[in-house]
Amino acid sequence: MKIQYYHCNSNGNDFKIILHENNLNYSVFSIDTIRKICNYKKESSVDGLILLNYKEDLAFMDYYNNDGSWETFCLNGAICSSLVLKNEFKKDNFDIISNKIRYKTINYQENIIRVQIDKPVYKKKDVKINNTCGNYLDSGAKHLVINYDDDWSNKEELKKKMEKMRYDKLFYPDGINVNFYKQIDLNTIQVKTYEKGIESLMNSCASGSFACAYDYSKNSNIKSIKIINDGGHSEILFDNNYKTNFFSSKAIIEFKGNIEV
Repeated sequence: MKIQYYHCNSNGNDFKIILHENNLNYSVFSIDTIRKICNYKKESSVDGLILLNYKEDLAFMDYYNNDGSWETFCLNGAICSSLVLKNEFKKDNFDIISNKIRYKTINYQENIIRVQIDKPVYKKKDVKINNTCGNYLDSGAKHLVINYDDDWSNKEELKKKMEKMRYDKLFYPDGINVNFYKQIDLNTIQVKTYEKGIESLMNSCASGSFACAYDYSKNSNIKSIKIINDGGHSEILFDNNYKTNFFSSKAIIEFKGNIEV
């Protein structure tokens, strides 16, 4: 069976997105099938697969890492999904449901997408791992965020350090996404993320960047924050009570293709 997909990315975080209108048999998407679709552990691999079901003016998003594991949410994936929906249905505003949570998205000019998103929740503060202290937050996905003072110019050393935290017994058995951030100036932070399920340093992870920005904002009271990732930039705006928050970034549809399932 041939199925059409979109190949998309946001700040270097790339996906294959399969859009349908309540007519796709999800049972065919086994772990092995998802790995094959994503070219798992190959140079041509993508970070994840998104199954996007559009029905009754709502889009239901299921996100899978390229190792075949299901994840609660992917913010970059929602951004790319909103652009795919605009391309198909010629509208700008879409509500996307992921893990039973609704995210309102708006498509602006030049493929900038803004997502309204609830504030993250601190699950545990002052988590100490390997002489490093951070906070455990849920921003739709689970993240450990650390205000990182050390040098991070050595990518391999950084990856080893973050990987060890990702597998720490504190987060057994599911593991956790690990994020380091640095303040660049009053309104800018730089973020690096090690993502479980992909098991690599990412060009960007929007939900991890959002968790870091929230942690930074709670400590600095800064409400407008620019994010620098290796793959690009994004912007976050918190309101005074963190009830209405917006994440804005760019998405690109690279091409359409077909896969055999």
